Amino acid sequence: MAPPSLDLTQDTRHRLLEAALLVFAEKGYDGAGIREIAQRAQANSALVTYHFGGKEGLYREALRSIHDRKVSAVAGLPPPPEPGDPGARETAIQGMKDYIRAFVTDLMSCPAESEVDAAAMALIGREIQMPHPVSAPVLVEFARPYMERVLALLRILCPGEDDEARLRATLSIQGQILHFRNSLGFIRLLSGDPEFPKDLEALIQHFIAFSLRGLGLPEAFPPPRS
Repeated sequence: MAPPSLDLTQDTRHRLLEAALLVFAEKGYDGAGIREIAQRAQANSALVTYHFGGKEGLYREALRSIHDRKVSAVAGLPPPPEPGDPGARETAIQGMKDYIRAFVTDLMSCPAESEVDAAAMALIGREIQMPHPVSAPVLVEFARPYMERVLALLRILCPGEDDEARLRATLSIQGQILHFRNSLGFIRLLSGDPEFPKDLEALIQHFIAFSLRGLGLPEAFPPPRS
């Protein structure tokens, strides 16, 4: 019997990942079964071990596939300046503005065009709030570049602060945006506007101003010219 073609192998792997997103989002890691996932993918359950090494490997790769479903605006930003670079502070201020804009864009542009997209959003949202031990390495892998970028900018913008203070500032900057995204349904309920925010640019400008003013950076807001 001839071995399966590469295209067929990749198609089976893709179907298993999409089925895994659906089942894990619905039942969680502990409630999901390999046999059910394989049935939804119309594949032999032994192929889960073949492609992913088992349930743990499938869960981690399903989470990684969420990250790969869209292009990251943050990943496309230039690297932060070094403290000794000419104009480092001005560059870091602009870098923080660009980061906040890109981070909001990444979170708010998550697609929900299909059942699998919706499952992916639900699964990653739950993992961010209550990480499962199996997912911890993947979550850290995804989050670390975001954290390190903000910390690098804060070393320039807040040179008098220690590492713990800069970490708290990083959590505050990112936390407000993550809270907004993860609580969007409830926020829309409270506001009475099922389409909030209609003006994403105004929201981005709010997060930028709130963050930079909180950091005590008056030069980030030059007075208007008369």
